[in-house]
Amino acid sequence: MNNTQALITADPPLDADLAQVQYQLEEDLARVRDRLRVLVATPNPRVREPIMYSVEDTGRLLRPTLALISSYLVAGDWGIPTKPDVIDAATNVEILHVATLFHDDMIDEAPIRRGRPTANIKYGEPIALLTGDYLLAKCMRIAAELGTAQLKLMADTLNDLCIGQMMETSQLYDAKRSDHEYLTAIAGKTASLMKAAAMIGALQAGADTAAQQALATFGHNLGMAFQIWDDILDLCSTGTGKATDKDLLNGVYTLPLIFAAVDRPEQVHGILDDAATLSLEQCDQILAIMHETGSLNRAAEVARRHVETAFAAIERHPTFAGRAPVVGRYLIELVGKLTARHPALEPR
Repeated sequence: MNNTQALITADPPLDADLAQVQYQLEEDLARVRDRLRVLVATPNPRVREPIMYSVEDTGRLLRPTLALISSYLVAGDWGIPTKPDVIDAATNVEILHVATLFHDDMIDEAPIRRGRPTANIKYGEPIALLTGDYLLAKCMRIAAELGTAQLKLMADTLNDLCIGQMMETSQLYDAKRSDHEYLTAIAGKTASLMKAAAMIGALQAGADTAAQQALATFGHNLGMAFQIWDDILDLCSTGTGKATDKDLLNGVYTLPLIFAAVDRPEQVHGILDDAATLSLEQCDQILAIMHETGSLNRAAEVARRHVETAFAAIERHPTFAGRAPVVGRYLIELVGKLTARHPALEPR
């Protein structure tokens, strides 16, 4: 891990290099937003509104960002115009992501996403379901146009997403859920798509098999870290505007709770087994146990180890090792925006 630690703690690369990456990424993400609207559009006016509603608020475009950064690592020097098929590949990852959000919101009966009514609230569940299906069909059509390997990647990713979500849903309110079961589920429902994003960017940029695998390791581990962090923030996101305790109330028992249940089984199981639906007071009791046992910090440490593995994968590969520090610095800043939200997530 010495090389990885060097990447994380070394002096930042030249400001000009980092500025070039940021400038190119901003330009390419603007192209992704434009292509997103074009690629999902339909000429039928009766169904156009819910489809376009799905791409009106694109958020931070994390997955296209990973696809683009991976392509930069493979392509060579900074500043080379990104090819249109790389932009479409990055866009297609976002289409798959948006499709899964439509289905997630229906499963969770979520009324709000990113400050707006969800499609299932605005248009009703049948239209929301069909819109999600439409986006999945679009994703597979675009992947087929990009190439056989890209189609297989997107199909395999959708398979992994479904299995991961099914595993989580099958264990709702299961106080005996293990850390292995949790990590397996998030590897499918979250990390698989970030892995695919990193792979498809490299694939479109002409990476060889070894480089693709290195970036697959990078994307997978970064995805694992982000989901663990998001689950921690669900429990203690003071001052972020994010609703807390949603997972607990919905019976999704994540890594901090799993660690706390191992350390204090009688206390945790006594609360979880005592009520079909937890009260806010019971959620506070569980959160207090997590703080007492240090389970939040332990979960954050698991995430940190995944980040180290992610950076090591790109730093050690000869194809793009020279550019890895610049990409690493950009991603560290991206990760820092998330980890700064709670003391349990602060870098040591």
